[in-house]
Amino acid sequence: MMEPWQIRAIHAASALAAKAHDGQFRDDGVTLYIIHPARVAGLVTVFGGGYTEVIAAWLHDVIEDCSHGETTVAYGLSSFCLPGDDAITVYQIVKALTKDKSIEEEQRLQESLARINAAPPGATLVKICDRLDNVLDAVKGREDRQKYLKDTDVLLSTLYGRAVESGYTEAHEVLRVTTLLAAKGISGS
Repeated sequence: MMEPWQIRAIHAASALAAKAHDGQFRDDGVTLYIIHPARVAGLVTVFGGGYTEVIAAWLHDVIEDCSHGETTVAYGLSSFCLPGDDAITVYQIVKALTKDKSIEEEQRLQESLARINAAPPGATLVKICDRLDNVLDAVKGREDRQKYLKDTDVLLSTLYGRAVESGYTEAHEVLRVTTLLAAKGISGS
């Protein structure tokens, strides 16, 4: 059970994310983008993430996809008045999940996964939940879906040890099975 102040901080993060992603849509061009962070935050909650991981889930794409995203996240976190180093932890998770677009695309996944493994453990859970939502939602419409599923296999093998060590085995297993089912659905069509 979360404390009221934690719930307020999560609500503030969801409002910040909604404002930052205003006017953005998922790849289908119809679904509001904010639906994705909302689902990721829900999955993080289902798989046992704490309030810092839920906040990070709401904010996980702001730096990458929004103008002035890094400033938005930094100032937003400072306004949440989180105790101790919690704001720093959330920021580290969000930064670890932000793709470095200056790196060649072929190297980007491995570099990203290395950053996630070096970040606070919650980054692993948020990334698994992010990928799970994308596999459930977006993979069917992706032109590069087979590559995306292969990349998901790489993600699963790279993050396995961290997921087990951090108590996120169930989330990892759900992503693994979902990816297998998605691949069967693709090969069967």
